[in-house]
Amino acid sequence: MKLKHFMLTAAFASFILTSCSDDDDMPTPGTIGIATTEDSYDEGEGTVGITISTTSVNAMDVTINYEVTGTATEGEDYQSLSGSVILPAGETSVQESLILIDDTEVESSEEVIFTITSTSNVEDIVGANSSLIVTITDNDSYPFENGILVSHEGNFMQGNASISFVSDDLATVENDIFKTVNDADALGDNAQSMSFYENMAYIVLNGSQKIEVVNRYTFESVATIGGPSETDFLNPRYMAIANGKGYVTNWGDGSNPDDDYVAVIDLETNTVESTISVAEGPEKIIVKDNTVYVALQGGFNQNNGVTVIDATTNTVTTTITVGDRPNSMQLDASGNLWVLSSGNPSWTGNETAGQIDYINTTDNTVTTTMNYAVTEHPGNLEIDGATLYYYSGGSVYAMDTTTSVLPTTAEIEGLNFYDMAVIDGKLYGVDAKDFVSNGSLEVYDLSDNNLLASKTVSIIPGGIYFNETAAR
Repeated sequence: MKLKHFMLTAAFASFILTSCSDDDDMPTPGTIGIATTEDSYDEGEGTVGITISTTSVNAMDVTINYEVTGTATEGEDYQSLSGSVILPAGETSVQESLILIDDTEVESSEEVIFTITSTSNVEDIVGANSSLIVTITDNDSYPFENGILVSHEGNFMQGNASISFVSDDLATVENDIFKTVNDADALGDNAQSMSFYENMAYIVLNGSQKIEVVNRYTFESVATIGGPSETDFLNPRYMAIANGKGYVTNWGDGSNPDDDYVAVIDLETNTVESTISVAEGPEKIIVKDNTVYVALQGGFNQNNGVTVIDATTNTVTTTITVGDRPNSMQLDASGNLWVLSSGNPSWTGNETAGQIDYINTTDNTVTTTMNYAVTEHPGNLEIDGATLYYYSGGSVYAMDTTTSVLPTTAEIEGLNFYDMAVIDGKLYGVDAKDFVSNGSLEVYDLSDNNLLASKTVSIIPGGIYFNETAAR
């Protein structure tokens, strides 16, 4: 046990002693007050020693009474206390012990408040600062906070989509956590993407036409929106949050160019409350304040726009023309939008070049355009600080947000990323391998471009998400 002491000292610079008798056996009155320099303890620290002091030396034992209150729970957060302690004759201090209980529950910090209420010597003065607050801090964590969540598409129509958790130190990997936590048969078919809002994670399952809602830190199931027998979604793709609502892109029927839409979700009831019609192939979606930007990649065809939705009215305000097949978007520190388009692939018979467009979000106009060679088809635009990163032809490139010239030299070559993310100077990429066996998560340090770790995950990893500390 680790023993720490609160020194409870006199709060008054001077006081007047009074006595009812000259009898030497009568206790001498004194002032009792509390002060401490330490007030917070980890619940695993064991016993906290509390020292109660007085300013006088008594010839007889004195009982000091106290009450214990606060937000911490007796018997759950600390062992019960008697409510009184005896100050032996001839002593000026006595120790009481607060024994902390180290539980496994994740909880907020809690307080134990000690207040001296009286003594057996009626002439003792209880000081104005005779109350002490001890804060107990939690040392537990949720199983899936502070780490990386990897979504896996799984094999199409085989219902083996899954989510993996990789610890923040990259030491451990837990695969298929939804199935494990919920004792479920499977998550569903084709986990296309995942979004966070407060303590919830929303897993968009394209093949199952549904969204699974889970607690993002425990992965316990909360709700299911839609499903194969429902009509809420039709080929759902990506989700973002604006104005307290969820916005989900839907391709609709691939053979119908006129049925694509964005579904609006009431996050309180987990139901689709309305839809917003958009042009063909809504894909990635990003939010600035209450403005929603939807990349129109084209679905099974080709498109070249970014539709802008006002989330306060759920109406389309404009569509911005960008490069062919916009596949990813990022907002920079100024709140302006970068859009990366891959261009039409060669198999379309109308191959076009990739393109980066810089959009001023004040008036939603394109201010800068940078073009690739016709045979270059970049993707996976990411941003970290003032640096943009993207993937093209097995390499990752970096460029400053102030430049108007595309980079000619790759940062890292020889990669096989299906998706990637960049945060705090590290590059995270998933390799789907042969699309039937387990893939991997690769992590690089961008300060020297060295590989930090390679972790085996599950089948067709397609998304990387950082699950920061839960709010206590």
